[in-house]
Amino acid sequence: MLSLFVAVVVVGSVAVLAACGDGDTGSGPAASDGGGPVTSGRGDPISVQQLVARSADTPVAVQGLLYASEGVVRLCGAVLESYPVQCGQPSVELVGLDLAAVEGVTTAEGVMWKEGAVLVLERVGAGRFAVVDVEARASVKVVLGLYSGVPDPTWTLTAEEASDLAAALARLTRVSGTATAGGLGYHGFSIVGPDGTLVAFEGTVASVGSDPPYYLDDPDRTIERLLLETARTRVKPAEFAEMARALDQP
Repeated sequence: MLSLFVAVVVVGSVAVLAACGDGDTGSGPAASDGGGPVTSGRGDPISVQQLVARSADTPVAVQGLLYASEGVVRLCGAVLESYPVQCGQPSVELVGLDLAAVEGVTTAEGVMWKEGAVLVLERVGAGRFAVVDVEARASVKVVLGLYSGVPDPTWTLTAEEASDLAAALARLTRVSGTATAGGLGYHGFSIVGPDGTLVAFEGTVASVGSDPPYYLDDPDRTIERLLLETARTRVKPAEFAEMARALDQP
């Protein structure tokens, strides 16, 4: 299971992070062979800042905050932390995007957003870009176990967050025993990857549905604390406060 979470950051045709290609160390945009979408010299999506400064009109993969409010969809170069989040500048307007095709979008108070979204864009006018493609890729979703009878908060980790999670999971030790069962209120984080699910709760990370099941010892609750930080701009302040109180308890 651990290898599955590490895999989300390995280079591939649908990976979020692309590894170094032919050794090019340039930081500026470089045309791809065959007229395909342009990325940076390292094969990574470019930033919104680089997109705005770019003069070419060919399709390019760009990563940023996907933000939709009052019928306008934008890709933003920065995240202004609040709840809901706000679009930081620079930003560009997007046309032709079906938000239903984007996984992991958070919705609250009339705003829809996703941090770390990767889109292939083509310039159609000043500050306006058509969405040519939404990059398909392996993703890691997090479900906050908080409620009973209503949907729990859910979000998708960015590539950097997924990488940090994979590294933290790899440092834990397998142990025997059983996982702690949750009750009312906060009852752990479910980590849903391409091939399985882990549940982090009260110092144990347990596999779900694996044969045989296994458990990871996490006495300092590092996985829960890491996921708590990823939730900061993705859940309501009261929900975040309840999680923080639960993790502060001995």
